[in-house]
Amino acid sequence: MTIKKEVKRQRYFKIQTYLGLTSILSIILLPLLTYFGDFQPVTQPLVTMAFFLVTTMEVNSYIYRLKNSYILKRNIGEEYNFTNRENEIAIQIIKGASYKKISENMFISYGTVRKHASNIFIKSKVSNREGLMKKFRK
Repeated sequence: MTIKKEVKRQRYFKIQTYLGLTSILSIILLPLLTYFGDFQPVTQPLVTMAFFLVTTMEVNSYIYRLKNSYILKRNIGEEYNFTNRENEIAIQIIKGASYKKISENMFISYGTVRKHASNIFIKSKVSNREGLMKKFRK
């Protein structure tokens, strides 16, 4: 993985972590403020901020997935009844990526990639990576 890509990946997770922790802290403060007195001018913006942060996390996650998704001209997923995840992995296998590289790109474990690859081979009626690449590079 290139350094630039790794830095972007780390930045994404750092942003997600800060947003998540801040929203959790906001939600934890709500019952404390309510218990110790009537702090409505503080609690309402606090709740609004927590929901805003969670929404920002979701939008950030969605944009990240859009930037890092893989698309084929031919939708092999529908032809062979692949799940969305299997389709993403199949595309990367066809492009020649190793299981380790796929696991890094998709933030999943090496074993998970192997399991999905096994399911892909069964569904597409091939026995290995080379067979899958030959079948879909036509």
